Amino acid sequence: MNLLERLLLAWFVGDGFAAQTEGMDSEAAMAIPEGMLSEVYTLEEVTPEVGISSVVSDLVIIASLSLEKVRMLDTDHLKSRYSLYTELSSLASFPISGDHAYALVRAPLYAALRLKYSYDPWQRAVASEVALTHTHPFAVEAARCISYALVLVLREEAANAGHLASLLLREIAKRSWDAKLETALRTAINQKPLAETPTEASYLLLPTITVVFHTLLSECSYEDGMDTIARRGGNSRLSCALYSALKVLLDGYGPPERWVDEIAPSASVQQLIKSETLFERETIRMERLASRVSETLLKEEEER
Repeated sequence: MNLLERLLLAWFVGDGFAAQTEGMDSEAAMAIPEGMLSEVYTLEEVTPEVGISSVVSDLVIIASLSLEKVRMLDTDHLKSRYSLYTELSSLASFPISGDHAYALVRAPLYAALRLKYSYDPWQRAVASEVALTHTHPFAVEAARCISYALVLVLREEAANAGHLASLLLREIAKRSWDAKLETALRTAINQKPLAETPTEASYLLLPTITVVFHTLLSECSYEDGMDTIARRGGNSRLSCALYSALKVLLDGYGPPERWVDEIAPSASVQQLIKSETLFERETIRMERLASRVSETLLKEEEER
């Protein structure tokens, strides 16, 4: 399994695992008994969609299908695919006007592209792709920043979470990215314990980044970190996905095989996959999708 495939699988696992507490207020999530979140299906009776992928994973998969079909990052084709997905999944339509953290859900895609593209073409590609779903100006810089964090772990340049944070702070200064990104990281580094975030605010970009990096910097185990973030409720799917991807590559192992076995693609993304004739006659598993998405993105790099 190559590093990109491992990152994608960890991302998918984080999304499926955190379905258990997505949207919960922090008080309700913190009230879950100790040890209850040790498996993906622990809260199945409370949350029917546990283990099932959401927009956090699905848009990465859809973007990969688009790349495979048209052999390039075609924003017109992507826009039509995203529109169809929102219809199938009954989600609010894109673009989102506010400072919403879902601007980060294609970060694995942007990271894969950055492995090959030089900076200027890459930043233009990210800007045009983010604009399909988010109109807030800060969304583009946040997406670039978090994608670069994934690039650093894919390139194995960061020795640990502290080193990753320092490298990212250096990149923020070098690229003159929005100073709010530095503030989010420094809050993650310096604020102990991290203040609780109201449920609505947890879906904003800065609180999401702060929660993920604060948990990474705590140097707890993978499973304890996932439990910690899930117990904050709110935007737990995206936060756990990003934490999971970074933590797995920093530590060099995981996610647990039993969690991998318990996640599955949403009905909406399965329908889109079938319409593209991919996996037409086989059961669609997230592990296989991670492999296929990785293969597509790496192939796209080689053809540039």
